[in-house]
Amino acid sequence: MRRIALFLTLGLFSILSFGQVIEPMRITHGPWLQNLTPHSVTVMFTTSSAAVPGVRLPLQAGAEPTLIRNSTDGMIHAGGTLHRVVINGLKPGKVYRYRAEAAEILKFRPYQVYYGDTVRTKELEFRTPVPGSESVNFLVVNDIHTNGAKLGNHLRQSGAANQDLVFFNGDMIDVFEKEEQWLGPIIDTSVRYFASKIPFVMIRGNHETRGILSRNLKDYLHFPEDRYYFAFDQGPVHFVVLDCGEDKPDDNRHYYGLADYDRYRLEQVEWLKQHINTDTYRKAHYRVFLIHMPVHPGDGAWHGMNFLYEHFAPVIRDAEPDLMISGHTHRHTLLNPKLSGLNCPLLINSNDNRVEVQVDRNQMDIKVLTGSNELILEEVLKPRK
Repeated sequence: MRRIALFLTLGLFSILSFGQVIEPMRITHGPWLQNLTPHSVTVMFTTSSAAVPGVRLPLQAGAEPTLIRNSTDGMIHAGGTLHRVVINGLKPGKVYRYRAEAAEILKFRPYQVYYGDTVRTKELEFRTPVPGSESVNFLVVNDIHTNGAKLGNHLRQSGAANQDLVFFNGDMIDVFEKEEQWLGPIIDTSVRYFASKIPFVMIRGNHETRGILSRNLKDYLHFPEDRYYFAFDQGPVHFVVLDCGEDKPDDNRHYYGLADYDRYRLEQVEWLKQHINTDTYRKAHYRVFLIHMPVHPGDGAWHGMNFLYEHFAPVIRDAEPDLMISGHTHRHTLLNPKLSGLNCPLLINSNDNRVEVQVDRNQMDIKVLTGSNELILEEVLKPRK
């Protein structure tokens, strides 16, 4: 009896001790889409343990689903729990059905790799945009400050899954010190409403620069040319995304000698000077700029906004955008081209509102709505002559 009791005790101890080890791997967050173009898309997701990521979809109509994995320098991407799969060779205006997939890695040694289970998401879908299409609808939210409930309310009220694009215009989180501050309230909420079908475009705010993980934010996103400032076309709109940096001077004591934003902002100015002289920019039907901190001095503005206005505003005036959208101040403001000093309307969205924009070649219909769906502004802009 003693031997039986000892055996049962040891068996129970083993189950309790090793239960975590044999827990099946699962996909914990996502998938969420990034950088969707007429010919490519990036699918991102996380797993509970190290894995080899992939995405399975048919590249041709009627074909069997193909497992797509990425490689760098001859090595298939493997290991880790945060995954990014870039898919190229897509066709414009086509609906693709896909599943994110991950093969668990139990042991990862030279000449000795042991695999566990392979897990997959349910079947999902996205549609590639069509270059030069006649219309585009987009949503802008900002200054959510890690409040997933507030974000979810805006996404639900706006029907985010029916938009073509969703812009997160900065300060979506307070600080980035733990992965769950980003994955929980922002990614999980976005996936629940739209992000496995429609991409979001992240525009860094000053709060995303704070915290030990702030230097790793790009790992969870995918930007053109791996920069926080870039431009792209969708429908009749040419979008220009700028990065505001921090709000205080680089030598402020809170940065402990680790800030270099003024030099970085001047780097963007030089890029913008070149970009606004390209044929793509000059021939665009509409031009919409987005940046978290307004390019406007305002009342009591801190260093960041003043620096932006001093250095960015002259270039933006020459660029003649149709609209600039910002956040940061937590106050709703619409400044006409003269008051903005930018030769275009400046819409500053508050932390409690969202911006919904419907664009076709005849007009741009801009609405600002509260979290309770109250319409507080409707503005119609016509194309420039």
